[in-house]
Amino acid sequence: LEAKMDSMKDDAAAVKAFGVEFGAEVCQKLMDFGVEVLHFYTLNLEKVVYGITDALGLTDGLVEKSNESDANSMVAVGSAWARVGDKVKSIYGEGTVKEIRRGGEAVIEMLSWELAGGQRPTAYLQKAHYQKI
Repeated sequence: LEAKMDSMKDDAAAVKAFGVEFGAEVCQKLMDFGVEVLHFYTLNLEKVVYGITDALGLTDGLVEKSNESDANSMVAVGSAWARVGDKVKSIYGEGTVKEIRRGGEAVIEMLSWELAGGQRPTAYLQKAHYQKI
């Protein structure tokens, strides 16, 4: 599994497709074993879960109806998600997320500090170094 994921780590569409395939396989094994209820955490990114439920025959066509237009502005931070506009905190204080970069780095306008002329400094922090408030 690790080697498979590593081989496609830079292709988001391939990772999602594999997630659907692998997730459906695992869920089918659970259901074959007698599990009657499956619980999914979508973290507001439901397309993969819809793909799994469609593949299992539990739903029909939900994956085509999903809208993840905001997926590129989201980044995982522990079990919380930070989006552009959200308030976050770090060791440097509190700030507002202005941009989420491809690698998960957030551009944060710091609210705790004020410079001359009312300007606020900008911090560039990796996702492990801030959390949503």
